[in-house]
Amino acid sequence: MRIIVSLLVISLSMASACASTGKVFPSKVMEGVDRNFDFSRWRMMTDGAESKKVQLGGRIVQSQVSGDTITIVVGQLPIVDYPAYGPKDNRKNNGDFAIIYQGQIEKSDLQRGNRVMVVGMTHPPKVITVDDFSRSFPIVEAQCLHFWNTQGRDIEDFPFYEAGYVTLRQETVCAKNP
Repeated sequence: MRIIVSLLVISLSMASACASTGKVFPSKVMEGVDRNFDFSRWRMMTDGAESKKVQLGGRIVQSQVSGDTITIVVGQLPIVDYPAYGPKDNRKNNGDFAIIYQGQIEKSDLQRGNRVMVVGMTHPPKVITVDDFSRSFPIVEAQCLHFWNTQGRDIEDFPFYEAGYVTLRQETVCAKNP
């Protein structure tokens, strides 16, 4: 009985430590991120914007895989800490951007509606075809990505159980040469 209680206490403390930090990326990856980045202003810039290291979140609109290059079109959503960490649907059209990632990502992570967060460098807009319509999107070249396999639901809609067990599948991937 004493062992079971000890294991439960350890599990709960580990779960609360993970939940309270709300961090999905290594601290080294987060070094140099512009904490005051203005997404709206960046979206309106055409070519002259200075490249910055940013952290953005959103909902996947479409993805395309071409060899080792993955392009993900994302509807921007604010990143929140509570009631659950990650991109939260604010029922506004905040604008879209595209993520370019060099590497492999599981197909299930790239599904339309899943939530994603990216840390990477901003680049000038690039024309990308979405649903047979070509459009210019501002670009983030991804250093690391974190996916929540929500299939369109909010992250906080997924139930939490004893000992921090979560039914929501999550995945973090980072480029080999960040």
